[in-house]
Amino acid sequence: MSPQTEQRSVTVTEVAKWPIDGMQGKEGRILTVEYPPGVHAPPHRHPGWQFIYVLEGKVVSQMEGEPAREYEPGQAWYEARDHLHQNIGNPSPDTWAKILVFYLTEPGQPVLVFEEERDAEAADERNDR
Repeated sequence: MSPQTEQRSVTVTEVAKWPIDGMQGKEGRILTVEYPPGVHAPPHRHPGWQFIYVLEGKVVSQMEGEPAREYEPGQAWYEARDHLHQNIGNPSPDTWAKILVFYLTEPGQPVLVFEEERDAEAADERNDR
């Protein structure tokens, strides 16, 4: 793939989705997330709980109030619902990274909400009052 056509954005693929027995109004999703070399997601929140496992490459993740951490294949971590994700991405200049995510949330919820969108929605709500 030439540099002009190389993909430079994060790819999220939903692998599976199920209702969770015994947890009324909740569903579990399995996702893969692929990060091209050097790509990081802007600040965002997840309206659900996440359990993340690194499949390939390295991933840097920083939650609000915590230091940045680097994870390698075989390592896993947990992210609480609605916690600000200040940084997540691939620190490598030449290698892709891929994670597997188990996501627990309510049906119909997005996987993430960018902080800019959340701030704009809050401002709209204040203006409507």
